[in-house]
Amino acid sequence: MIAHGYENQILLSHDRGWYDPSKPHGGTPDPFTYLPETFLPKMRVAGIGERVIWKLMRDNPFSAFSRGL
Repeated sequence: MIAHGYENQILLSHDRGWYDPSKPHGGTPDPFTYLPETFLPKMRVAGIGERVIWKLMRDNPFSAFSRGL
């Protein structure tokens, strides 16, 4: 999607469900670390630059969820 010019329209989700009804109290929660510890390093290895990563992690969510004052 980035290679085709959609970097301004990409939002990354950080929802990693952990609930397992077969375990007591639904199991043990997994930490919300997948994006910074796994996904972003893979993006860097793939040649995605820091400017684009900053856009996906900060600018795009800010634009999507901010309200005009």
